[in-house]
Amino acid sequence: MKRLFQIFAAACCFAGAVFAEDVYFREPFTLWQDPEILVWTPDSAAPIDPREFSLSLKRNNSGIGSPSVRIAGELERDSSAILYAVWLKNNLLPGIPAELLKAREAKMQSRLSAIEDKYILYMTRNGNTLTVALFDETSYSPKAAGSLPFNSDKVALGDAIAEMFFGGSTNRRLTKEERAKKAVEPNDYYSKIPTFRGFFGVAGGYTQAQVPFTPDSWYRRKLNSKIKNYRNTQDSLSLWNFIEDSSPLLNVYAGGTWFDFIGSEIFLRFSEHDAKIDEKDTVYNELDDWKFYRFEVGLSLMLSYRFPIHKNVTLVPHGSLGFIYSFLSESIDTKSGYKASGAYKARIEFKDFYKGAVLAVGMRTILLDHYGIDLRAGLAGRGRILDREPSVDAVAEPTVIGGSTIDCFIQLGLEYHWSL
Repeated sequence: MKRLFQIFAAACCFAGAVFAEDVYFREPFTLWQDPEILVWTPDSAAPIDPREFSLSLKRNNSGIGSPSVRIAGELERDSSAILYAVWLKNNLLPGIPAELLKAREAKMQSRLSAIEDKYILYMTRNGNTLTVALFDETSYSPKAAGSLPFNSDKVALGDAIAEMFFGGSTNRRLTKEERAKKAVEPNDYYSKIPTFRGFFGVAGGYTQAQVPFTPDSWYRRKLNSKIKNYRNTQDSLSLWNFIEDSSPLLNVYAGGTWFDFIGSEIFLRFSEHDAKIDEKDTVYNELDDWKFYRFEVGLSLMLSYRFPIHKNVTLVPHGSLGFIYSFLSESIDTKSGYKASGAYKARIEFKDFYKGAVLAVGMRTILLDHYGIDLRAGLAGRGRILDREPSVDAVAEPTVIGGSTIDCFIQLGLEYHWSL
């Protein structure tokens, strides 16, 4: 039993030593399916067996396909490559950044850029430590480097290196035609801008009369106002004297931009507002419900700018200024068994529509060129031009009111985008 325990302990120590690798750095690189790997070493013999290493790659990553591994004889016969390999042996140390390991001799640089979608796997032994670095065609510096304990078991050593550098998802290798096409494609920053980009979206938000960070005294008279006898308020210049100023907001909109700079947007907004009745007024004992649905349509001019921060993520700050038409639809009922009073029949009425302006700023995030999330906030004002304030007591008929009604809003929208 003691003998079995000693064997088990030795095996654990051995496994820990094999996999105690130290990764110095790892830059992002594309891991190809069915890769070709060139093993390069300044030592007299390669520390791994190419065939066994190919099997190690398959065991470590099932998506890697059928890798091809061989000794890089062309590099071992090249004097520039030999000098660079020896230099790496002396300078590839823990903590060193990749840029300081860059190949600077022109012939060696051409060697690296000519490997296309293959990999060069550099390795060298320093005592009981094996130092490893990985090169691809995209850089004259190693993409990844590290060290691990040297092991004379080439299968175990190959498994450790495969796990160290070749894990993760893989991509299909490009054909010669695809590589040639990609080589002449312009950088995304300089690519041709679509003439028109369109979008439509649905947003939910909130609207209220009081603009944040402004004094309460600006709004106290309007917000504390109550309707008495179905028509009397402190004044009639703002609709907020008659209906609640805050409400959830629904917005459906569509639009587009030309040359990623100037655009327009048409929108339809909806909100619901209760009438601000004075509960102490006994005339409302007959009232069951009194509210107004507000529908608004408008058209805005938009200015925007695109900031691609990733190939799949684009930020678009934008601002807009437009006009708006506001329509109020009344919903009112008396309680069952009550006969409508004269005050009910002569209650206040609103104009058929009010017009005004809307100003907004926002930030749009576009994912995968098609799916957008838009956050915006702004101010909207609507009303009618009045020469003088009308008196609600002047005549028996309902008086048309609403001279200036301003509110702020914030909304979050989900969008779909396309381009021409």
